[in-house]
Amino acid sequence: MILPQQFIDSLKSCKGFDENSFLEAHRKIPAVSVRVNPFKVNSKTACFQDLISHHIPWCEHGMYLKERPSFTLDPLLHAGAYYVQEASSMFLYHLVENILPAQENLKALDLCASPGGKSTLLASMKQFDLILSNEIISTRLPALNENIVKWGSVKSLISNNDPKDFQLLGEIFDVVLVDAPCSGSGLFRKDPEALDEWSQKHVDFCAVRQQRILNDAIAVLKPGGYLIYSTCSFSSEENEENVDFLLNTDVLHSVEVPIPDDWGVVRTLSDKKAGHGYRFYPDRLQGEGFFCSVFQKNHSTSTNILHAIHHQQQMLKNTSDLHEWVKSKQLVVVNEEGTLLALHENNAESRKKFKQILRLRKSGIKLGSFMKKGFVPDHELALSELLAEDLRTIELSKADAIRYLRKEDFETVEMLDGTYLVTYQQLSLGWSKIIRNRLKNNYPLSWRILLQGDRS
Repeated sequence: MILPQQFIDSLKSCKGFDENSFLEAHRKIPAVSVRVNPFKVNSKTACFQDLISHHIPWCEHGMYLKERPSFTLDPLLHAGAYYVQEASSMFLYHLVENILPAQENLKALDLCASPGGKSTLLASMKQFDLILSNEIISTRLPALNENIVKWGSVKSLISNNDPKDFQLLGEIFDVVLVDAPCSGSGLFRKDPEALDEWSQKHVDFCAVRQQRILNDAIAVLKPGGYLIYSTCSFSSEENEENVDFLLNTDVLHSVEVPIPDDWGVVRTLSDKKAGHGYRFYPDRLQGEGFFCSVFQKNHSTSTNILHAIHHQQQMLKNTSDLHEWVKSKQLVVVNEEGTLLALHENNAESRKKFKQILRLRKSGIKLGSFMKKGFVPDHELALSELLAEDLRTIELSKADAIRYLRKEDFETVEMLDGTYLVTYQQLSLGWSKIIRNRLKNNYPLSWRILLQGDRS
């Protein structure tokens, strides 16, 4: 890989940059890392036991693999047992554990969320009971929705708004994450095509766009709450200079987070305000280029007061028929145009408020619908943490699981007609109906596997 000389020259003043070792690292194959889903598996006992190299030190649920398997042809990926995520990005886990070590019932906004890696990480943490994942670009919503549905957390909601739209909500979030759109230089090893898009002009454009997003993020952050800013860029214009931009507002102060020296993370200070930042270089650790910084809000900045709008939610009057499908939890069940949605009861008011202002694309776990012949469960329920135990199941081999994920119908052994939960290694993949010993596949058409390959 040949990196532009203008790019290399622009990094020479950045702390921790070593040109020779940096260039050498870009001639190597990137590390492969995954983060397991604690709702569904245990990182010490579950998938990849033969492939695990070692665990990622800054994330309890993260691990490096010895080689890259065919993730698309692994049913466990589609069951939401793990998420394929770059190791440096998982540093978010360490940040939250340090700034909010003993907190609970917090609300977080992931303002630039697609494809959902950081949102699902936050949803796995005990500190939060609501994660709102926002994506402004509509074409990026399907990937975000699919990844969050597979993760299965009842905490997760999705919106499709410009960051400025959130200001009308007021200061309601304990944590706002801005994993900002950037020039992408930190991912050159994984995405060589990004090299063609890099230019100093593009870096400067991204830095200005990031500042606009950050201004909007501040507006919805509670006093005392935390703003976490990150990019996958090496450029100081998008990193330390934006740290100074935030500190110049006098609304925030920089937060230092302890980091063991042997992790290889480079601590930096911004030039003007000495704000703390953390740089990840691929020649210093097993991970791609990444930058992050943490801020705490000093005082209120709100000038907007949202007057309550009475938004009626049609509550389900009789939930007895759901007991065999849904675990007994403190839930609110909403009937939205015939589809039943479930969310934590302490998130019901937040959902109402969001629906007044935002374009909510996911506002609870879809449970299903009551039809003439009874309850028809939704695919979201099959993958969620709300799924009841002791349902009728069909446990598939890997070959048959891939056939199922390709949305193929196939013969089964003699079984009673009806709806079944389809599982692989006891993890849910979706629903099927058995009709005269034939499996009618209810897997979502838009999610089916198209990649051909070994089914063994």
